[in-house]
Formats: sequence, structure tokens, C-alpha cells
Amino acid sequence: MNALIACEESQAVTIELRKRGHEAYSCDIEPCSGGHPEWHLQQDVISLLNEKWDMIIAFPPCTDLAVSGARWFPEKKANGSQQKVLNSLCNLSMQIVIISLSKIRLE
Repeated sequence: MNALIACEESQAVTIELRKRGHEAYSCDIEPCSGGHPEWHLQQDVISLLNEKWDMIIAFPPCTDLAVSGARWFPEKKANGSQQKVLNSLCNLSMQIVIISLSKIRLE
């Protein structure tokens, strides 16, 4: 199975899928930290969505959205960081929704 693991610099999921025989690639705007740069696409995931994938799993950043950080929500709203992440997440979600794949997950 040809899999794109978006927003994953750690390559944890990519490595596990590779162990199971899948052709998996991590993608993130950050360099990978998982030790396999040959399996990492360091770029914005949006440009890769139109390529042939059997499965897409995405882990968009939650730093400014997670309830565990609710104490800082007023500050994040005030400085715009929360809205920026929401806009990016909505854009990514809409782009993924228009792809006709049966195996799509946003974590």
C-alpha cells in the first residue's frame, strides 16, 4: 500500500508501516528526526495530495488547539496563533476531503 503520513517529522508511523511492507512516506515542513530521510518529503503536504496514494494519515499540529493548553487560549486567540492553525487545519481537511480515498485519517 502506498501511504502518505502527513505532518509527521518523527517518522514513527512511517517506520511501523514500512516494517509491515507498505511503501510509506512521512511529510512535514520540518526535517525528519526518525533517521530515514530517504522516506521523508520535506514540503507542504497540500502539493502532494494529488499524487497516487492508497492511504493518507495526517497528524496536524495541535499545540494551539489541544484542550490541555486551554489555560493559554485567551493569549493564543489574542496573538492570532490559534486562528492561524485553525485556518491551516481547515484548508488541509478540505483538500483531503475532495480526494476519493477510502483510507483517510486525521488524528
